[in-house]
Amino acid sequence: MYEYDINLVLNFFHGQYAKTHQALCKIMEEFNKLAPFDEKSKQNKPCLIRVKVENDQGETEMMVFSRMPALRNTKEFKHIPQSLQEEIDFVKREQQKDSNMAVVEQIDENTVECSCCFTGFDIALMAQCTDCHLICKECLSMYVKEMAYGSGKINLECLSSDCGMSYPISELQRCLDKTLVDKLQERGFMEDIKMAGVDDLISCPGCNFTATLSPTVKMFLCRNLDCQKAICRYCQVDWNDHEGLTCNEVETKDETALRKEYEEKMTKAKVRTCKDCKTEFLKEDGCNKLTCRCGVRMCYICRESSIDYTHFCGHFREPGRPCSKCKACSLWTNPEEDDQRAIEEIRKEAAEKQKHLGLDEKIIGVPQTPKKIIAKIIYNQNV
Repeated sequence: MYEYDINLVLNFFHGQYAKTHQALCKIMEEFNKLAPFDEKSKQNKPCLIRVKVENDQGETEMMVFSRMPALRNTKEFKHIPQSLQEEIDFVKREQQKDSNMAVVEQIDENTVECSCCFTGFDIALMAQCTDCHLICKECLSMYVKEMAYGSGKINLECLSSDCGMSYPISELQRCLDKTLVDKLQERGFMEDIKMAGVDDLISCPGCNFTATLSPTVKMFLCRNLDCQKAICRYCQVDWNDHEGLTCNEVETKDETALRKEYEEKMTKAKVRTCKDCKTEFLKEDGCNKLTCRCGVRMCYICRESSIDYTHFCGHFREPGRPCSKCKACSLWTNPEEDDQRAIEEIRKEAAEKQKHLGLDEKIIGVPQTPKKIIAKIIYNQNV
């Protein structure tokens, strides 16, 4: 195109590079449709076109352009104004987006099947493992939530059969909510710390910030700038209420402390703790031989670890009746009845202590939600 015509379009768009570039590209497309470039003679065929252009202000104008007979040499400017460079970069990004979408449409005009739920999705809404197996964002989100908030080990293997590869963190960050990705990484860090077996490790109950603390120091100050909570390392009571008192003095200071003390005991009566990795969990059903995610086997009744089926009574008897031949634990019992018996014993102890301290005899029960997050699902498979 002639320089005069280019300046004419540039002035019409008030010096906006991006809009001018877009209009000139359309004009060149019209030229190429009417009179394609002659490769043999390296000449353009004479051509005259009329094009209607419109700017952002809604102004329209019918312009006439003539094509140059021959190609001319272009100049490359070494120093481009910052404002113009920003517009040039914007145009390049938009062109790249259009190019990427064209590639996507060329790969599959319709949809791609998710390897988990087998539903068709646009390929732009899919995530892939390092071996290029595709999964939809919804399935990936549910899979990661199970890892981040569940009780099993973190193992983000591809859901395609016989793959064994994993989903890279870049794909998780692209497809998932930042909060979920952060929770997954936090869970991974905590699991690594537990497996390391570091002594004198303290975790903040408010934000899970973890650090080592000298055995001679009783106060733990969280170094997380968004938290900075100060607590007692032993009972985790706020240090403002604890300073100058022993843990027992803080717990029995008033009726609220007594209630919390025994409700914690009742909760612990329902909770089992692995002696190896310290994971806490509940049993909803199944037999009394429990298997922790770290591989340790324990008895739900007496909480003894490193057991097998010989730990339990093998004699025939009526369900719910004690064995008359041995004192071994029963393999099958009702977990609710077992927990209720333990809770009633603790409740009686609490009532006696209330009378001794002269406090009101209010009913003390198990909190609806345990103070700590515990795993509700365990593995009690016959292994």
